[in-house]
Amino acid sequence: MITFYHRPQCGLCREVEVPLMQYAKQYGVQVQHVNIDEDKAAFALYWDKIPVIAITGGPTFFEPIPHDALRKAIMEI
Repeated sequence: MITFYHRPQCGLCREVEVPLMQYAKQYGVQVQHVNIDEDKAAFALYWDKIPVIAITGGPTFFEPIPHDALRKAIMEI
């Protein structure tokens, strides 16, 4: 499972979402989207760090998110 912490108006979030969703589809992994403006706990953790991609049992990526490392981590789920 991958959790993608984002804000709708975040340009960096939109940029990283494209490869994230491509890799998730390619490797058959689900992505849970969490809008930190609607989740108080997520906001408290990540308000100044988004976009954040947390992979269960794997790494958590903070901006800047290297696409090669993200793809490799998703492949290993």
